[in-house]
Amino acid sequence: MTQIVRLPRFGEAIKYQTILNDDYTCSCCDIEPNETTKTLLENSYFTALKEIHVDKIKKIIEREWGSTIDKTAELAVKTIEKQWQISVSSSITNKEFNEELGKIITSNRKQ
Repeated sequence: MTQIVRLPRFGEAIKYQTILNDDYTCSCCDIEPNETTKTLLENSYFTALKEIHVDKIKKIIEREWGSTIDKTAELAVKTIEKQWQISVSSSITNKEFNEELGKIITSNRKQ
């Protein structure tokens, strides 16, 4: 007896397989267009619903915490900028140190 089983995976197309004597075989020809379209529309509906919820929640968070988030974001940028400047300065200092050290070592070899 042949039975068609739908094996859904989140984010992937719905796959159909024919089960015949416990042997799984892919049977692309057994895909039912109406059922596939229905599944596609259901998935799209829930994706759109999720996106709407995300947008609504973003607006609420912005309204409730906006100024706090702005302040923390500014602090983060200032801190990272200082860390970057220190890193660049340290790199330049290390480069200058290495160059001077090389000159000293080279001049001592000549003597």
